[in-house]
Amino acid sequence: MKKSILIPILAIILCAGLLFGVTMLTFPMYLENYHGWHLKDLKMMLPGAEEFTVEPYSGEDANIVSVHKADIGYVIETKTYGYAGDITVLVGVSTEGKVTGVVVRDLSETLGLGANALSDTDFLAQFLNKTGSFAIGAPGADAFSGATGEAATGEETYVDGITGATVTSKAIARCVSSAVGYVTGADVSSGATSWGG
Repeated sequence: MKKSILIPILAIILCAGLLFGVTMLTFPMYLENYHGWHLKDLKMMLPGAEEFTVEPYSGEDANIVSVHKADIGYVIETKTYGYAGDITVLVGVSTEGKVTGVVVRDLSETLGLGANALSDTDFLAQFLNKTGSFAIGAPGADAFSGATGEAATGEETYVDGITGATVTSKAIARCVSSAVGYVTGADVSSGATSWGG
């Protein structure tokens, strides 16, 4: 009986050792590929940039996760809370403060509504080549609550939100506003919205 248990245990140990060895041999290649993919993503967000350096961020805007600086601008990773969880967005911003690229990297929003932000190019394209703070809806009206009046952050660029996903749209607009604010020096550290998020 003891021999019948010993053989499977030895086989498991041998397989685990083999798996560990293969992982250790291929891990450096994985890291090299990962850095290549990451650099490709950064270049896509800021066309014309060749090299990036990570710039430490110690500001007060909780939406900013990391800053990658190039000679012609920045790619800023932002994260904020949407309807169902955190939304991570990469935003390219030129040194003049114009948005050069927006990609939603990760979200856990409602399928068929907020999750559409991953692939809704019409929505994301509205931010391109614009600067300033972004809001969803029409000037003087909050599309989510129906409240009217001037925006608290001053001059804003209004974009159309994703139908049925206003909270997700506002979260992405906050991410883009934070990235532009970092480059232009605007104070967008307040993430307050009319829906209380």
